[in-house]
Amino acid sequence: MHYSIIKDVINLLEEFESENQSKSYTSDIEGFKAWVCAKNIPKQTEQIDEPYWEGKENGRTAESAISTLLVHLNRYAKTYSKSAISESHFATQEDFIYLINLKAFGANDKN
Repeated sequence: MHYSIIKDVINLLEEFESENQSKSYTSDIEGFKAWVCAKNIPKQTEQIDEPYWEGKENGRTAESAISTLLVHLNRYAKTYSKSAISESHFATQEDFIYLINLKAFGANDKN
C-alpha cells in the first residue's frame, strides 16, 4: 500500500494549522473542509463580459431588448401557426389552443 496520500493530507493539515493562527476557521474537520474549499476556489480576476444588444450604446435597456425579441417571437409563432393550420378546420391559433386545453383539462361542467 502506498501512503503518499496520507502524507499529502498530513502536509495539508500542517499548512491549515499554520495558516489558521488567527482562528478564521474552526479547529475541527468542518473548519478544515472550509479552508480546503476556500483555498481551491479560483480567484476571479477577469470581469465577465456583459452581453451586447441592439441600441445598448444609446441607452436602451436589456428589458426593452427582451421585450422586442418576445414581440418578434410572437409574430413568428402566429405566422408559423397560420401555415401549420392552413389546410385544417381551424381558423386561428386560438382555436387550436382551445382544443389543446379541452384535451388537457376536459370540459368544465359545473351544472
